[in-house]
Amino acid sequence: MKNNLSQIIPGEGLGDIKFGMSREQIKTMLGEPDEVESYTHDDQGEDITESWHYDEMEISISFEKIEDWKLCTIAVSDPDCTLIGKEVIGITRADLESLLDEMGLTNLAEDDWSSDETPDYVSLTSEDNEMVFWIDAGIVMDVQWGPLFIDEDTIKWPMNGAH
Repeated sequence: MKNNLSQIIPGEGLGDIKFGMSREQIKTMLGEPDEVESYTHDDQGEDITESWHYDEMEISISFEKIEDWKLCTIAVSDPDCTLIGKEVIGITRADLESLLDEMGLTNLAEDDWSSDETPDYVSLTSEDNEMVFWIDAGIVMDVQWGPLFIDEDTIKWPMNGAH
């Protein structure tokens, strides 16, 4: 991955990619995605998520219609991505918990997503930081995060002019 896209910045983005960017801005930076998926979360078709996948870069990004198609979520599985300067993909759960403790993130919620195919698959969520760490067989596989919130309904957009 390009160096300017390897730093996970909680609440802000991934290197030069910032929450609140438009689809056009992302296309200018990353080019056309390898795959685009759309999900409707309500019966009226107002709550739509569009996810773009960049396979070679190991990045997935999502835009929300309800937020004027601004970038709202980033997920990475590239082992070169760093969090506070340390690699996070491929580390053990114990090492992740030490790293999060170093960041002051100790209030984590665990959810079990295990299935026959993935018998030891969990997520650790830091709601304070809007981050989810996906762990399979004790190893961090993906990190997913979004912008921070000012209050329950108001996103703190890091992009200028994205309010």
